[in-house]
Amino acid sequence: MSGFIRKCFFYFGLIFLIGSAAFIFITIYFSNHPFRFHYSTVFLGDSRVQYLYYNKQNLACNSESFYFNFLKIKSLNKQKHLDTVYLGCSHHSFSAYFDQYAVNQEEILPRYYILEENKWKYLKKFNFTNLHFLFKKQFQLAWESIKYRKNFIPGGCASPMNRMVDMNKLKKRIQQQFYCQNKIMPFSLNQLRYFDSIQNFCLLNQSKLILINSPVHPEYRKNIPQKYLDQYLQKTQHLQVLEMGDILTKDSDFMPDGDHISWKAYLKCTHFINQKRHEFSQK
Repeated sequence: MSGFIRKCFFYFGLIFLIGSAAFIFITIYFSNHPFRFHYSTVFLGDSRVQYLYYNKQNLACNSESFYFNFLKIKSLNKQKHLDTVYLGCSHHSFSAYFDQYAVNQEEILPRYYILEENKWKYLKKFNFTNLHFLFKKQFQLAWESIKYRKNFIPGGCASPMNRMVDMNKLKKRIQQQFYCQNKIMPFSLNQLRYFDSIQNFCLLNQSKLILINSPVHPEYRKNIPQKYLDQYLQKTQHLQVLEMGDILTKDSDFMPDGDHISWKAYLKCTHFINQKRHEFSQK
């Protein structure tokens, strides 16, 4: 019986060592090569940008905060100098609503672990019982990036639903993004800090930064707190903005939350952005 136990320990130990070695290799390799393709122009942001623009240069990802946008920009710039960064930035972007996603382990460990410069310090912030999830996801991302020629870092344009706005869901979305216990939610210090970091990085590296204020339903726009309207204006007044906030007006142009465009508006917005890109290139 003891011999059987020793064999079990040996084989499990061997599997653990091989798995750990493979994980270390994946970490080192993909830290240097997180993006399979090189980009001179990229589109970054949260799900608003992800649903907004059909293009391979769209690397936006749902719930992505400015901090992780910043990590992507730094990593992309190491592989090839970024000429232009289009960054999703709307009124909700400065809300503490984003802070919840910056600490969600199952969201951020597999997505952004590779991009962190001090990985050990990063891991120490999290519950070690969740590390099995990180191991599993990193192997999956590595396999997909090799087999399907995808970037290791998740992100990219996604197809919106073909559903119409629902006013009850729109009101809930406003509450979720701008209110906490019926009081206006404070600004996120991290969002403000890394928005400035992105500006400074682009300025230092001579990359053009263009903000995208994505379309929202008129009823959504009408209910944005004045505090957030003022903050957005203050932070963006000296920057170039691709203003799309009010280009769509029909209920059918938006998904139920009024915060994301619908399939009907997808190609319309893609065409609009392509036109604006051409105009910007002529300046």
